[in-house]
Amino acid sequence: MKRPHSTLRQFPRNRLLRSGALLLAAVASLPGRADAQGEGPFIQLEPRAMARVVYFSQTGLAGEYAIEYGKPAWRSDYDAAFEKLTRGQRMRLGRDWWTTLNTFCALKFGDKAELKPGDYFLALECSEKGDWSLIALDPEPLRKSKVDAFGTAQTKGGTKIPLHYATTDDAVKELSIAFVADPASTKQQTLEIRFGKHRLTTVVKPTL
Repeated sequence: MKRPHSTLRQFPRNRLLRSGALLLAAVASLPGRADAQGEGPFIQLEPRAMARVVYFSQTGLAGEYAIEYGKPAWRSDYDAAFEKLTRGQRMRLGRDWWTTLNTFCALKFGDKAELKPGDYFLALECSEKGDWSLIALDPEPLRKSKVDAFGTAQTKGGTKIPLHYATTDDAVKELSIAFVADPASTKQQTLEIRFGKHRLTTVVKPTL
């Protein structure tokens, strides 16, 4: 009796999404199996990073929120086409599964945007003028429509969170998302998104 045939497919890592999305790192070495009904599932075991803030009280937990994301590598040659590929685009943030925000408490970003407690899929957006935003999407309609993060550019709506863009002297090799403590106030942090020499930030204030 012959053993079932299996195939091993190779996908290139770390390239810009064809639709103009920013940080796509494709799956590498995904096992697949062909059968009479078509392609079998692709199965991954990939590490993800997490940025998390927890507030404790005398009675237990006062508040908590976390962002989980895949970490694509950044290449310096991406910078040559940076404006062309980002201006006027909604872009994927991270790699593989959606970058997610889960919060137990309401969050205020800067002076304008607010999010209720819940789960969100995250994306980036850059206007034609170069103004950057973090987009918080409701996961439910995307689940119903089976929209993978690969289709970020085709999503509509969401809560727009303005971001401040700046360049840095040093470069990070991989996407980095962090909540940076504010030395002047324990009631807020700076959300920092970095890739290469690019840095996006906004102030985050939880309602506890």
